[in-house]
Amino acid sequence: MRFYSKSSVADEADQHCGALASGLLPPRIPSLFVLSSQTWPQHIQTLHIGINSPFQFLTAYAFQGKPRRSEDLSQEGDPSASASATEEDGQSSAASDASSRKKEIGFPADSEIGRWRDELLGGGEAGEDSLMCTSMGKAGDMAIGVADGVGGWTENGIDPSLFSQALMFYASRSAAQASAEPDSGIAPNRILAESFEQVLKEPLVVAGSATACILTLDSTTGKLQSANLGDSGFVILRQGTGKQGVFHASPPQQLGFNTPLQLAKLPKEWAQEGSIANTPKDAAAWDCTLQHGDLIIVGTDGLFDNVDAKNEIPQFAKFIKEKHHASYTARHAGADKADKQDSLEEDREFVQVLATNLVEYAKICQNSTTKQSPFEREAARYGIHFPGGKIDDVALVCCLVIER
Repeated sequence: MRFYSKSSVADEADQHCGALASGLLPPRIPSLFVLSSQTWPQHIQTLHIGINSPFQFLTAYAFQGKPRRSEDLSQEGDPSASASATEEDGQSSAASDASSRKKEIGFPADSEIGRWRDELLGGGEAGEDSLMCTSMGKAGDMAIGVADGVGGWTENGIDPSLFSQALMFYASRSAAQASAEPDSGIAPNRILAESFEQVLKEPLVVAGSATACILTLDSTTGKLQSANLGDSGFVILRQGTGKQGVFHASPPQQLGFNTPLQLAKLPKEWAQEGSIANTPKDAAAWDCTLQHGDLIIVGTDGLFDNVDAKNEIPQFAKFIKEKHHASYTARHAGADKADKQDSLEEDREFVQVLATNLVEYAKICQNSTTKQSPFEREAARYGIHFPGGKIDDVALVCCLVIER
């Protein structure tokens, strides 16, 4: 695997990707950008659909769990110091700590959901986040999504990853039996409802809650449908449209600062006034018709709280695409085009490279105490001093749309 050094990336970022200039890359943190690889990192997987539908979706996903800590540290103005089951987990990078705590195990490895998770993650750990990237019942259709287990449940001895893993497992199972066609009646909100119903019945999930974002992609019409509950979300980049090429960015759903809408499972003896218990009907529905070259990025708040969706993400994607194209072209210089069997090879690699590096960049931003994060700006609106990035798990899915 070849890495580009921090200095070379920062120099080119100054020229090609203004928001990613060297001043925004913390000097104390290594900045390695994967631009070509024969063996992909363990935390990246791809799903390639080779069929004759009008639309094809090249997908890749990446994830990384946050460092585990032995105990929560509070700091002046830190809203997570009094976390509850209705608040999302996250600590300012200024309060981060190197000590570790016991790894959340999620579902047992020999359980059905545990086996699904381990196959999906390839032995890696997504922390309290989970994701799905699955083929649907109609060949070529895709369903992608993420869920973020609310970390405040650890205060009650509950592993937040159980809820998010179960939700994505049942969502992928529901999607695998459905079609993405708009008139099929299997919209993302129905997938979300069916999966939530199964989580409520799942005996290993005693309690918990999660935000969720699910998208379905129709390979015949290019129709995208979405259901988003909470502060996970997605952004669609389309060349030549909107500011910075952002065609759409899903708005977060929150009741207040760091308190997103969320699906919850509460034992009767735990139910109390003031607890958050939304339903899939509360999810924001949105749809559009995709075009060739559209780039979809679905992620948990570990991404969007640290990397601005409308400015940094489009600039980052453009920067990585340019660097990868140069690298790919150099590696294949002199090759006979007639011998090239996969016309989408460069695009497939780009999606993988983008997913990997976007997670890496999110982690860099989380650990910065000088770069102003979206989370810091949001905290300031509530009069809270929360400098730098927010340490959190990250899970994301990237999808490049190909129209034949």
